[in-house]
Amino acid sequence: MPGNSMISKQSFDVQTANILREMIVTGSLEAGSRLTEAKLTEQFHVSRGTIRAALQKLNNEGLVSQVPYTGWHVIALDAQDAWELHNLRRVLDGLAARLTAERIEPEGAKKLEDAYQKLCGLCDSGDPRDIADADFELHKLIVALSGHRRLQEHYTLTEQQIRVFIASCDSEFSDYKNIGKRHGPLIKAILSGDADTAERLAKEHNATQGDELISSLRQLETQ
Repeated sequence: MPGNSMISKQSFDVQTANILREMIVTGSLEAGSRLTEAKLTEQFHVSRGTIRAALQKLNNEGLVSQVPYTGWHVIALDAQDAWELHNLRRVLDGLAARLTAERIEPEGAKKLEDAYQKLCGLCDSGDPRDIADADFELHKLIVALSGHRRLQEHYTLTEQQIRVFIASCDSEFSDYKNIGKRHGPLIKAILSGDADTAERLAKEHNATQGDELISSLRQLETQ
């Protein structure tokens, strides 16, 4: 396990959860794969209690599940999961975009523009995983700029599942260079203070990819 030898056990829990989370979200750990405490203990050179605590944290985030007598498994989005996350995200992102457009200030506008330009830059030459991360961070920033504390709390409850959903949607969109450009009208509406347009575009954003992902999963489930 990387890190200073003086780091507390609690920090090891957090570090282990952070590493596993990134492996799940980026696909390094495949959806549905089995996780054993013994193997993870050996892999990360930490105690089984640390592994168990990390897995429990990820379970609370909806990224892993514990199946009686078989152990832990990485989340595998089914059509119902994708449908729920798709609709929940539309509502949360729509409200966040409206509120942010209504209260956007120069400092927030600069952060938003920087995040947008970072995404566009990655689309020109970046790795699909980095693009998905930048995509998520841009939407998360819009939520943060909304100034709505309870909205941020609800977003946090499902944000890791939303990261998985965004990565899955982006995988349905083979032309990665256009992912950044598709955010352009939404960012423009927010920066101009056009709340109605910002909310509409946020709700419509990724609708096609979300629908395609749900359709693909439904087809797989009927095979």
